[in-house]
Amino acid sequence: MKNEDRIVELLAEMVKGQDKLTDQVTEVIKGQDRLTGEVSLMKGEISEMKKETFKQSLQLSENSRAILKLADEIRLVAEHEKRISKLELTVFK
Repeated sequence: MKNEDRIVELLAEMVKGQDKLTDQVTEVIKGQDRLTGEVSLMKGEISEMKKETFKQSLQLSENSRAILKLADEIRLVAEHEKRISKLELTVFK
């Protein structure tokens, strides 16, 4: 009888160990699910950031072109101002 009781005790301990292992595996799976959700969320955020960066790059290019065009017009105005100044000096001497 002693041997049978000992076998039952060992089997009971094995079942308890398996229950603990099952709980640990369940926790690991839940952790993986959370991480998977977080990774998906981060991928979405990165995608939005890429789109926003692209839009900002386009706006920056547009602004750069506008600045260059404005600089060219300012140069033309300055050249006209020089010509007018020369004419005024010649006429009003």
